Amino acid sequence: MLTRHHVSVADLEAIATGRITAPTGTRIAAAERSRRMLMLRALAAAEREAEESGGPLPPLAHAFELLARAEALDPHAVASVLRHPPVGVWAVRLLGRLQGGVAGPRPGEPPLWREAGYAHALAAAAALRAGLPARVRLPAWAGKVILPTVGHAVLDDAPGDHDVATLETDGRGPARVTLGPHTLELPADPHLRAPGWHPARLLSWTPREPGPAVLLDDADPYRDFRSPWPPPAPLTDGESDTWQRHLHDAARLLGARHPDAARTVPLVLNSLVPLPGMPRFRTSSASYAEAFGSALVSLPRDAVDFAVTLVHESRHSVLNGLSHQIQLVDRAARGPRQDTLLYAPWRTDPRPPWGLLHGTYAFTGVADFWRTERHALAGPRAVLAHFEFAVWRDAVAIALRTLAGQPGLTPWGRSFVTEMARQTVPWADDDVPAEAFAPARAELADLRSTWCSHNLAPDPAATRLLADHRLGGGPGEEVTVPPSRPRADPPQRQPELRCELRRLHIADAGTFTPDTLARLSGVERSPDLLEADMCLLRGGPANAARAVDRYRAVLTGAPATRPAWVGLGLALEASGEGETATSLLHRPELVRALALEERARGARTPDPLELARWTARIPGLITQPATGVPQL
Repeated sequence: MLTRHHVSVADLEAIATGRITAPTGTRIAAAERSRRMLMLRALAAAEREAEESGGPLPPLAHAFELLARAEALDPHAVASVLRHPPVGVWAVRLLGRLQGGVAGPRPGEPPLWREAGYAHALAAAAALRAGLPARVRLPAWAGKVILPTVGHAVLDDAPGDHDVATLETDGRGPARVTLGPHTLELPADPHLRAPGWHPARLLSWTPREPGPAVLLDDADPYRDFRSPWPPPAPLTDGESDTWQRHLHDAARLLGARHPDAARTVPLVLNSLVPLPGMPRFRTSSASYAEAFGSALVSLPRDAVDFAVTLVHESRHSVLNGLSHQIQLVDRAARGPRQDTLLYAPWRTDPRPPWGLLHGTYAFTGVADFWRTERHALAGPRAVLAHFEFAVWRDAVAIALRTLAGQPGLTPWGRSFVTEMARQTVPWADDDVPAEAFAPARAELADLRSTWCSHNLAPDPAATRLLADHRLGGGPGEEVTVPPSRPRADPPQRQPELRCELRRLHIADAGTFTPDTLARLSGVERSPDLLEADMCLLRGGPANAARAVDRYRAVLTGAPATRPAWVGLGLALEASGEGETATSLLHRPELVRALALEERARGARTPDPLELARWTARIPGLITQPATGVPQL
């Protein structure tokens, strides 16, 4: 049965400030369940209207009828299956295929009948959980039969040409899975392991205390929304134990020092999809609107790393759930600024207003985490935590100011942004030690300038006129600054390596240890550019001067090197040449374009320092940023 849902003003304010109570979380989850039910209804209708898809399995209606019978017997069993995050990923994909026709799968896609067959796997899992007698035909993949939320059976010796398995259960004793000539009997308690049977891995938030379980999902074909249908990648017991230990440690940390987050995270996250470990400051995590309750997370290094990642991803899930009930940004609106792509300090690419709001909400939680956590740590770890707080506090403030000027916010959205601002504006008065504040300021300038150098392009005709004037000996004071606009298709890129190097420098107590380079994430960097970065980050006037010389040498030989232009600007500012640094920190894309234009004309590569000084004299250089890019 579907229920009407509403969002109260109190709930909106609680969500905006991250103070989510159990009743609020319950209401969000209930609305998500109704959304899933509507998806199933839409799938049934779309299948009836679609062309005949063929295939060996019954129509979706058979699976949904079994789900209904299981729900009548045990509503909680079906609710547990339907709230499984991959259900949303699957439903959206299948609905798109049914409504788009069934001409055939795209490369790498399974046939339509197999994708639709996931409904029968859901129904079989619900029947098992509810103790309902059933005989269900469902898809198999290379000898593997998936029962979402329950586990998966592996019949390794089953021939690969057997695509359909059968599950039989009398509702009381062990169930059986048959694939071709092979049959596997499941244990009476499907939570227990048996030869060929891999139960779903369930983690607990706290040891020896009852509470919601967390699925460590290493098998579901829709667990990774970025690339559906990855093969099961079963974790070893040792790997699962590591995840459990990290989860207990992170939950303990949140409970001790972050009560709001400790309450929110278990309310909204019920599934973790393990990703491989990443370098120290390159934690990988992701979530998806239709996979409410799930987070893809790389193997954490420690409790602090895991805790802040859980805070970040739980906030994405909360906002996804809220956005399914009310519209915060009018994404259908059109106007001179409605479809603007905006600067988000935590992203390498431009973001639409809705994407900026999403990230701002998540990083408000991150900044709040570090605001408290920094006082519980000592030594370099405390300095690093102060640094993270200062960076994300100011990044959130930048984003909130940008959002406040967006006409596409609905009244609900404007109220949401106002509440976030009311919570975070006082953070600007929080003290940050100088040893963390200075690199945090440099980090923010680095993020913005690097973003501009990759995502903005000055007007080509105006740039050519500017080069004509400069090569003719004209002074910068006599020209008009060319406008820059977001590039139509900026290439995908990794986060700037210098930001990772900056964190390593702080974590290593202001030094670069012999293994610093070995611990970097492997992003390509020329040795000369890397040495310039390390000179810059060591700090002090002498090192800043060395960094200027090294960046200058890199750019003389390779003027297209974007990180070197920004690095030169940072080094000039650190060495006391703030006026010259202005052009590189505010309009790096313009200085780079000028250098490349002059070189393309057959002239010698301009001296980077002289070019930066000339460009800094252009009137209005820092008062005309590109649309959506705030001033430093």
